[in-house]
Amino acid sequence: MSQIIDPISSEIFERKPYLQNYFRNFSSENLWELGSAKKPGEYYVSLNGEPLSSSFSPLTQAIRLLDSYSLRATDIVILFGLGNPHLIQKISETLTPGQILILIGDDETLIPVIWEKILIPVLQVPGRHLFSGDAFFPLFFNYLESLPIERVSGLKVIRNPTDTNRNPVFRELEEKTQTVFSAKMSDLLTKFEFERLWIKNSIWNLVHVGKETPLRHPISSLKDKFKGLTAVLVSAGPSLRKNLPWLQSVRDKVFVLSCDTSLKVLIKAGIEADGVVTLDAQTNSFFHFMGESLTRIPLFADLVSSPTLLREPMFHSVVHSVTAKYQVDAEGSLVREVTAGGELAEQVFREVGDIQSGGSVATTAFDMLRFMGFTSVYFLGQDLAYSGREIHSTGTHHNEKWLTLIGRKNSLERINEVIIRKRETRFVPRAGGKGSVLTDYVLDLYRHWFEESASSVSEMQLFNVNEDGAEITGIQTLSPEKAKENLIGTPNHNYPWRELSIWKLDSMKESGIEKTIVNQSPPSKAKKENTKRQIEVTSYLLPNGSENLYRRIQKDLEFMEDGLEKFEEKIPTQAFQESDLWIWMREQSYLRRMVRKTEIYILRHKDLELLRKNQLMIQSIKKEIRYLKRSLYPMMDSFPEKG
Repeated sequence: MSQIIDPISSEIFERKPYLQNYFRNFSSENLWELGSAKKPGEYYVSLNGEPLSSSFSPLTQAIRLLDSYSLRATDIVILFGLGNPHLIQKISETLTPGQILILIGDDETLIPVIWEKILIPVLQVPGRHLFSGDAFFPLFFNYLESLPIERVSGLKVIRNPTDTNRNPVFRELEEKTQTVFSAKMSDLLTKFEFERLWIKNSIWNLVHVGKETPLRHPISSLKDKFKGLTAVLVSAGPSLRKNLPWLQSVRDKVFVLSCDTSLKVLIKAGIEADGVVTLDAQTNSFFHFMGESLTRIPLFADLVSSPTLLREPMFHSVVHSVTAKYQVDAEGSLVREVTAGGELAEQVFREVGDIQSGGSVATTAFDMLRFMGFTSVYFLGQDLAYSGREIHSTGTHHNEKWLTLIGRKNSLERINEVIIRKRETRFVPRAGGKGSVLTDYVLDLYRHWFEESASSVSEMQLFNVNEDGAEITGIQTLSPEKAKENLIGTPNHNYPWRELSIWKLDSMKESGIEKTIVNQSPPSKAKKENTKRQIEVTSYLLPNGSENLYRRIQKDLEFMEDGLEKFEEKIPTQAFQESDLWIWMREQSYLRRMVRKTEIYILRHKDLELLRKNQLMIQSIKKEIRYLKRSLYPMMDSFPEKG
């Protein structure tokens, strides 16, 4: 660091501290030099004496390369390869300040060589970032994961051909970058589609905590309670039905956590799950449970889950959690992003418990098992592929529905085939390394999520009991026979979790709570158990939390209506997004998220007239106020029916 003491570098390091690490005297076999090109005032980079761009006029080469790209103001731009210094400069000059440009090199020792003449002017501009060498690639992906993608319309990758052709690491980085970016764009589109529903569901679920059965518990009450125990996570892949005998044979040695889709398959096989997980905010998830007796099974439900499930007296108890992501940004700060509506949980629960998810029920269920402290986890039915060109195991709700469509001209195989052909499919390695198996883009995203998760939970032993689905790197593939041998030395657990209040049944019997209260009879064992259980649940709740949240939502909506009325009375010379009402709304994240789609639309269409921008935002807010009132009515029976 002693050679970098100028004030400009110090200013850059103050804003981006990680850049100082490039001057820690990394060792490298590469000899990097910044040479003068034949054209005066131009430079090229050489590696071990070989130029990585034109040594005559690298500037002309950079301009010609850049002319082949169409860069928009809403694009994220990534340059792979730093061998042409003028390409770095020209891209930066083309982009607006604040627009994101990410420079990717393959060696840490290159940076000090080109710092003073090339990088300082570029990195002074807001939005410019630099990651070069193996030590900095994890930081690059952390930064990519934490990027606010709302204002972004696309990703543009520019390659310096000499660099990308000589080192295959650039191709690997680009493939992973595209996967991460695609996942983030998919996540954004999902938010556009479902955020308002998530918020409505979260509010409904929270205001009913502690008011009626089933009793709601936070998953924080189960943190690390299952250390030393083994769990089986059951998904509904096509291989599930053939491996059910294995699960039946080891049932008394494992905790069985079922994804909602696979629950009916287990019930038909005579296997009672110890818990079932649901994540879906839509009422379609109800069909996975309809018609079954489930009072002995706790429901593990994200706060965004459909209230339809929780209004039905079918479950013994409900264990709530919120979905949250934890990421480290380029500055090294820990960033927590919670699913819309989840931020309201802290007004009702002392602590709910954050669960990370890759977008599917199975990814959420796996992180729940990690959170609860299980030492070993076996995956069952986790195909993540169309094994045998099927989508789900027989016995699921989906298959039950499709069976009603079968006729002389429409077989079950044809129904599966029609669905598969509509999806973006690809082949991936088969579990056990024998050939390949068909999967699709979404299932492959889930597979990558499990692979990333497997690398970060070294304290857990992970096994995939599957010979038909996709290979999941980092999770050992076992045949049912080998998995059974693995568990020979595991003693029967005798269901220790059934001593926890979440699994206790006495307090849920009709003769326990309701009839005892009505008849005013002496305290029974069931009533005492229920009282103890309610005290335990109350310890996780804030006093009057649900009632206070109810009143807050009511006041917030009334305040917004009054504010909109006053703003519309004024002469429209002020942008609504500069008004006091919008400044207040920005701090109420659950309200701001409901108009996220409109906000992003306005950000991406800066040429709209002021009046039109105001109209769009005001109409959107009024629509969301009506939506909350209608969808939560009669929960908030103090609201008028018309909004």
